[in-house]
Amino acid sequence: MTFSTRHRLALAFASLALVVPVGACSGGDNSEGDARKLPGLTLTLIDDSGGIEFDLGAATAAPRVINLWATWCAPCRAELPAFDDVAAAQGDAIDMLGINVAEDMERAAALVGELGLTFPQAIDPAGDVTAELEIAGLPSTIFATADGEIVEVHTGPLTEDSLTDKIDDLFG
Repeated sequence: MTFSTRHRLALAFASLALVVPVGACSGGDNSEGDARKLPGLTLTLIDDSGGIEFDLGAATAAPRVINLWATWCAPCRAELPAFDDVAAAQGDAIDMLGINVAEDMERAAALVGELGLTFPQAIDPAGDVTAELEIAGLPSTIFATADGEIVEVHTGPLTEDSLTDKIDDLFG
């Protein structure tokens, strides 16, 4: 290999590093004093209720953990069962919600059924939540107080243990 070939390869790898989205599916926290609130967006539940709508920004009785996911995202598919287990273990202490981002109801509902998810799921077909909160990677998880103040946004997959630890650290 000549110097010029090595040089070109180094430049190609350096250029590639510039176009790969930072934080997307890599894991990380954005906890630098998120003085933001959950946006007041109307979302639709994924269930047999016939499309019940709710306001994402409305206050709840407990702190909120909101997982943003898509059917095409392998890390999302892998972590959703852990969120279901944590939601069951936490009971009413945490308001757990999954939000499918930028897909149609049929596709999202099919994955919810396939995985047997029991914690509430909603659909955001236009991707308004990720746009409003400037979230670039999936999966992402938003941790917010009961009145909707965002405490932290985590980008990347979480395991059952890491999710439980984060909930304990932030709300325990």
